[in-house]
Amino acid sequence: MTNLIQRMASVLRGPDLGRRRFMAVAFSATAALLIGGLRSITYAYQRVKAYPIRSIEGTQPFNAATWRLRVDGLVENPKEFTYSEILGLPKMTQVKDFVCVEGWGLDDQKWEGFHLRHIFDVVKVKPDAQYVTFHAIGGKYSDSLTLEEALEPDTMLVYRLNDTFLPPEQGRPLRLIVPRMYAYKGVKWVERITLEKERHIGYWEEFGYPVDASR
Repeated sequence: MTNLIQRMASVLRGPDLGRRRFMAVAFSATAALLIGGLRSITYAYQRVKAYPIRSIEGTQPFNAATWRLRVDGLVENPKEFTYSEILGLPKMTQVKDFVCVEGWGLDDQKWEGFHLRHIFDVVKVKPDAQYVTFHAIGGKYSDSLTLEEALEPDTMLVYRLNDTFLPPEQGRPLRLIVPRMYAYKGVKWVERITLEKERHIGYWEEFGYPVDASR
């Protein structure tokens, strides 16, 4: 119970959620405790029919002919992947719930893309790499995972959502999906991935959000 309360408090002390967002999170937690106890708190959220658009810089431009995914840092073979090369990687598909820390979510979202191990195998991650940082087009938004988290079976980079290519506002050409974490970890418009020895603190985490974002 103590850890749960501390996690909730950490989220609510973060950036100004606004009155409606605060009430949504608080209501979700209360309802979960009353209906299903502590085990169900992570799935107490308001189901919505469409994605509210959340972006600190607005929708980023994408040109398939010029866009590149750069993977660098603590790797033996830094590389820039073209969009065609990304689409040619072994495909991964999964259906997972998508949950925002604000208290809303969508059930059973179909994500298509690839597992990070496929690009890590190409660039050859060095032994001293411990963290993976994801940078968005625009340069302002970023977030990180431990290398272990990045290699979890459900962590993936996606280019399709519900059988269509990602809409521009949802991060086309590429976004990070970590189903067990809140959506602020899911960097949109990914254009660079850096392997590092020290943890990079993400945009919202600088305002107090927890780095693990576990639901």
